[in-house]
Amino acid sequence: MAEPRRQPAAGRRRRRTRAGTDLSREVYIDAAVNLIENRGAAVMSARTLAAAVGADASALYRYFGSVDDVLRAVADRMIGIALDNWSRSEHWIDSLADLARALYSVYVNDFPQTGFAVATRTTGLDNEIRAVELTIGLLRDGGFDDETAAYRFRSLADFLLGQAMLEAAFLSLSPDIRSSDNTAWQELGDRIPHAEAPHAAAAAPHLRVLMLRSSFESSLQLMLSGLAASPRNAA
Repeated sequence: MAEPRRQPAAGRRRRRTRAGTDLSREVYIDAAVNLIENRGAAVMSARTLAAAVGADASALYRYFGSVDDVLRAVADRMIGIALDNWSRSEHWIDSLADLARALYSVYVNDFPQTGFAVATRTTGLDNEIRAVELTIGLLRDGGFDDETAAYRFRSLADFLLGQAMLEAAFLSLSPDIRSSDNTAWQELGDRIPHAEAPHAAAAAPHLRVLMLRSSFESSLQLMLSGLAASPRNAA
């Protein structure tokens, strides 16, 4: 698993734990990611975070207003890692595609449990604002006016995060359940009554392969093709 990158935090204050570790916002964020990846988001609490960092539960509130604020910071960390991995291409639509891939990779490939836990969250923090600024800027480079760029941003964000959450959720299932679901698709053709469902029967040989792999790239291309062909202004 990739090591989470630490993002700068404003107003950083450090205190030492009983074990001699310097406490900081970043230490809590690291601990939260490790907890979620290994035990799931449901275990997140002031007590479990305290045990993870080796401090009293009350120490959390020197750096965060609540456990939910930790989750928001984790979500912002994820966005920051993706932005650090992304670089601008010559064409605006290629840059958008690469930005989507960078975000998807962090949410699904690097930290699937965490991606599933935070994909629906709005952070309101620095990295999310960076991502909005970059995306709107690329859409403006593509000729969209402010209002249309805002609409297209919403559609792109919902597609990306929805796809990431769906795939991360599947990866969070036990291996036995994932195997059972995959087997159901592979055996689809044998279970379909051809006379009653001729279209599904005809597609079954293709679905038994397609449903076992990610649709992210093909869905992204479909989304970007529609974006490139769409009107550039609200009128």
